[in-house]
Amino acid sequence: MGSMAFRMLAWSEPGDPRVENEDFVATSADVAVVLDGVTPLDRDDTGCQHGVAWYARTLGTYLLQLAGDRRDSLADCLATAIRRVRDDHAGTCDLDHFDSPAATVSAVRVRDGRLEYLVLSDASVVLDLESDGTKPDIRWITDHRASEVGRRLRAAGIPPTGHAVRTHRNRAGGYWVAAERPEAAYQALGGSVPVAEVRRAVIASDGATRLIDVFGLFDWTDALDLIEHEGVDAYVARTRAVEKEDAARPSASRVNRGKTHDDTTLVFLTRWT
Repeated sequence: MGSMAFRMLAWSEPGDPRVENEDFVATSADVAVVLDGVTPLDRDDTGCQHGVAWYARTLGTYLLQLAGDRRDSLADCLATAIRRVRDDHAGTCDLDHFDSPAATVSAVRVRDGRLEYLVLSDASVVLDLESDGTKPDIRWITDHRASEVGRRLRAAGIPPTGHAVRTHRNRAGGYWVAAERPEAAYQALGGSVPVAEVRRAVIASDGATRLIDVFGLFDWTDALDLIEHEGVDAYVARTRAVEKEDAARPSASRVNRGKTHDDTTLVFLTRWT
């Protein structure tokens, strides 16, 4: 019954056209998945001969396939997908390497009249729900545990370098991503809402949320309106323009102190009327 619930529009583009896009997006009639390959600290030292883009693409393909069988939960599907990818390259790669390929995950599925969602790490699911009309009911589901690790390190007087943060990856009290441990799937944020209450939704990599959480130019109501009325391509073009403007400023006055650009991927869902 999910196949006619939503219209889905997807968009993905690399942050730098000279570098392979390490995001992955795929949809079926009632499932949408977005994965964001985690950029390694050193691309020549990951213990893996395949690379981050391969990992995100392979994991995402498995997840879409498994989620299409609606008997299992999304967390179960993700755990099985992680296990399958692990088995695919365990014989050729060092999966114990602290920076082996990994990905953040966001996914939605329509099942039995409900929209199920799953978010692992700093990917996002954004739901625009029916409200009483006094104010929008926007729910933004994302996982801040990696940034919380950085804050704890800083509070302890330890520089939150990439290496220091990643020593807390997939550990209790740290943060969780899809990598070598299937049990990470059960650390994902998940839930469901009635399909009838969902007006619009977005699933996105963190590169697609920068207008909101990095630059603070939009709230999600404005962002969803832009996407709905002008298209996902216009939304991404606006992101690129803002990134470019910010990068042209003197370093001390820049809003964004991280990557100048990031791979940007999102799926926009609107309910059929």
